[in-house]
Amino acid sequence: MELLISEHEEQLVLEQKTLNTGKKPLPCLTCGEVFLKKDNLMVHIRTHTGEKPFECLSCGKEFTQKSNLETHIRIHTGEKPFECLSCGKIFTLKSNLETHMIIHTGEKPFECLSCGKSFNNKHSLNRHIRTHTGEKPFECLSCGRKFSLKSSLKTCMGIHTGEKLFSCTNCGKSFTRKSHLITHMKIHTVEKINEWLSCGKSFNEKRNLNMHIRNSHK
Repeated sequence: MELLISEHEEQLVLEQKTLNTGKKPLPCLTCGEVFLKKDNLMVHIRTHTGEKPFECLSCGKEFTQKSNLETHIRIHTGEKPFECLSCGKIFTLKSNLETHMIIHTGEKPFECLSCGKSFNNKHSLNRHIRTHTGEKPFECLSCGRKFSLKSSLKTCMGIHTGEKLFSCTNCGKSFTRKSHLITHMKIHTVEKINEWLSCGKSFNEKRNLNMHIRNSHK
């Protein structure tokens, strides 16, 4: 019943938009979904055809939308246009900034209906829900193993292909395992704090750096 109401509401919204704009809805001939703008319809059609007309000139990766290509290019250029006004941290994606901002507010708006546990982003909630359902939606096409986490699937695929699917957004270095990427990312954190130090000393390990800051930069 809820699904029928939802579909009915969507139809009412579409009809209202049609009245407001005077534009006739454009249907997808494959699945029937309708759009008011031709550009949106064309992007949608590519989900059926698999067409990816926008190619990155640096690495050859292809995308269905120009905006996705522009976002991807920032990996190569290092551009991070979205800055947190609270701490100054910068991000390549607006969505990453929005997720980060919740760290400062402490807000956890996404609640698990099974156990009541709350999360600061929808992705973490969906990942948690699988601990209740046992769902493993990510299947390796090479060996058939199934995983609850996409990162686990990428690790498995990398073992088969030798491809390094986890890339550092700071320097572009790639790894076969997410855990190796996380360890590597700490190097950049230490580098940034080393640049900040007024004494000129530098450290390879974060624990040594933290100890120095506590003792010498109180």
